[in-house]
Amino acid sequence: MSTGHLRGEVKTPQELYLVLGEADTSDLYAKSVKLDTSHDIPYAGGVSVDGKTVYIDRTLYTEVMSGKVKVRGMSPRQLIACWVEHEHTEKAIDDGDNPVDNYLAAHGFATAKEHESVEVVLGKGKTATYEEQIDKALKRCMARDPVDPPKDLWCGPYLDNPEPRDLELIRIFKAKGVKDAFKHSKADPKIGYGMGGRDCDDCAMYMNPDKESSECEIVCGLVRWNRNCLKWVERR
Repeated sequence: MSTGHLRGEVKTPQELYLVLGEADTSDLYAKSVKLDTSHDIPYAGGVSVDGKTVYIDRTLYTEVMSGKVKVRGMSPRQLIACWVEHEHTEKAIDDGDNPVDNYLAAHGFATAKEHESVEVVLGKGKTATYEEQIDKALKRCMARDPVDPPKDLWCGPYLDNPEPRDLELIRIFKAKGVKDAFKHSKADPKIGYGMGGRDCDDCAMYMNPDKESSECEIVCGLVRWNRNCLKWVERR
């Protein structure tokens, strides 16, 4: 969700739909997701590594459904739906075969999709007011140390260009057994993830070589078969 992470440029609707139309990105976006509200998510929303589950922080979800956190003109379920839309869009774009290969870039597109959903309910030009009304709740969420984060949480939002609070959260995630927290960011220059060179599916660390996207032993999230990184190791 947007004020859950204030970095990154919000994209225009035109830019959003161009990237959603790239290769298999639209297919990933079209897939249904399960909503899980039983875990602690510091950035308020998150996604499983495989993209099949969207997480909304359990305390924040309770606050929304009880009316403690609200946006004028939106029902609790409409508000949650906007956040789910953000998280699902973000992961589909990060995982899809398109020019976006890291969390921060995907975040800008996801915020554009979230804002589009908000304007469907509230009307054009209402996103700034919407952001103001959820800001304090999202900041409270970020300040809480996660007691029970999901073990399959995608950690790109915390690993890409981390700030001090992100580093604290990564340490907590590791202590709680969140698998992706032990891996490297795609944005890490020492990893050099992107196009060119030898394909990921020929690398020994590409864990599912029969699939177009797979978990990697050292890079967070899912990586694509036709990407490459500086840590490539020939599959024997």
